[in-house]
Amino acid sequence: MVSPAVDRPRVSLIVLNWNGRRHLEACLTSLEALDYPHDRLEIILCDNGSKDGSAGYVRSRFPKVHLVALDQNYGFAEGNDRAVQQASGEWIGFLNNDMRVSPDWLTKMLAPLAEQPQIACLGSRIMNWDGSAIDFIGGGVNFEGHGFQVDHGRKTSTHDQSRRVLFACGGAMLIRRDVYREVGGFDSDYFAFFEDVDLGWRLNLLGYDVWYNSLATVFHRHHGTARKIPYHKLRVLYERNALFTIYKSFDDANLAAALPVALLLTNERALRLAGIDSREFDLNGERPQLLAEPVNDPQTAPNGSMEGLSLVGKAGRVLEEQGPLDLARRSVTYSRRYLSLKYGQALRRMMPGNVVAIPAVSASHYVALAAFARSLPALNKKRRTIQAKRVRSDAEVLPLFGNALFPSYADPNYMRFHGWLSHTMGLDRRFPSEPQ
Repeated sequence: MVSPAVDRPRVSLIVLNWNGRRHLEACLTSLEALDYPHDRLEIILCDNGSKDGSAGYVRSRFPKVHLVALDQNYGFAEGNDRAVQQASGEWIGFLNNDMRVSPDWLTKMLAPLAEQPQIACLGSRIMNWDGSAIDFIGGGVNFEGHGFQVDHGRKTSTHDQSRRVLFACGGAMLIRRDVYREVGGFDSDYFAFFEDVDLGWRLNLLGYDVWYNSLATVFHRHHGTARKIPYHKLRVLYERNALFTIYKSFDDANLAAALPVALLLTNERALRLAGIDSREFDLNGERPQLLAEPVNDPQTAPNGSMEGLSLVGKAGRVLEEQGPLDLARRSVTYSRRYLSLKYGQALRRMMPGNVVAIPAVSASHYVALAAFARSLPALNKKRRTIQAKRVRSDAEVLPLFGNALFPSYADPNYMRFHGWLSHTMGLDRRFPSEPQ
């Protein structure tokens, strides 16, 4: 344990809020009840321009909380960055507004430092609100830059052990303030989503250790803020930010291998979500030539069978071992496939023959690709900085990915295509496919 009290570091806990007044009573009450010495603890509520009276509520109900009231919604990344500028702690903590903690949470979070003082960032164990199911016990990232959560939704897991990880969940983490500032903090261009993956990957590349702490638990209502935003708008951030991360972080050889496949898979997800009928585009409608599934090729699939492709088998096993409930949940939310196809096809039947209608969630992928392209000048500058300062090689960091070949979308046909394309392009020989 971290003791005595005089040796405990000063900690600033930042709660970012956007129109989440209904969550603040439980969250801030639990933080004020922490058993950590109050003269070593600063609680900051950073309000992202809420319109629901959150700022006034905090002023009146929690006068000891340091309120940072921003003039607009700057997103998760920049909002937290702005709050850090007003924080005084040696360690900075980030907590979602729909979290609650137990009185000993902060003491337990810092406990690993007694034996491993080199740790720069600590991630908390996160359970659902009543503690009956896993939210976060560590995660990984695939070669496309999409993060995933290990065993999300399960009651227990053999993976729930303290260990070094690629990233800590930004909803409940601690980081040394000087390190946070040195590495540039959350990338404000992300706005929201995967900024914690990006920060953790960057920390590892620059020689800092990120640690998952299984002994410190917070409780999460889950996506209390994100559900207010139309899904197709969120999807743009997911897809764009994933590309941001791999572009900045992979070394030259791995980026050259991964980026083209990531772009092709982004396009593939968009097409499948649109429910495009290949016969509308083929010159010969009897024999699909443009959007047919890949042909079983002995050169790219063992034994000449698509079903025999080792990567497909591995993906299936990972779905079972790393959280099929999470992937299924995300895929349902991701695609809303039934409704998209049902109404998209009905709409297309009413369109002229040279017009194709696609659902917004499909179009969001193309918007994300365009946004990525327009961001390349800034990304090139960031990439040069990271690559020039990196201490660890990709070979040293890749084992922390968990499974770089994890498919982002659980549609069976997409998974087969993902496996075929990754094998054809040699990514199954370049990136780890087994959980670590």
